[in-house]
Amino acid sequence: MHQRSNLEIIAESLNGYVSRCLCCHEFNLAYKNVLLVFDEESLVRFFEWVLSNRQSLDNYQPLPHGRCRIFSSPHSNLFIVFNDEEMEELADLYAAVQIVLEARRLVNCQKNNS
Repeated sequence: MHQRSNLEIIAESLNGYVSRCLCCHEFNLAYKNVLLVFDEESLVRFFEWVLSNRQSLDNYQPLPHGRCRIFSSPHSNLFIVFNDEEMEELADLYAAVQIVLEARRLVNCQKNNS
């Protein structure tokens, strides 16, 4: 992520957004106080991992302030936590991202075939 990059917002919700850096083409997932940076494939894998495990008992542990879904990162001391409403918001955000990315692929495919 570059300091002075122009970000193209792809989808947004009340508490976050997914954008793409026009300079380096990385994707940014900003949600509440977390900013995660991915290439497109990693962004998709992240959303699919979180959303496919949102009902897993392995990821369930009630915490103070209502958060109960815990996801571990590759770092042993970093975890991302959500409540059920936040999980729904992430699912909606990902659905919007999928629509935009697929529409862009279709348009680019048509441009390349013309």
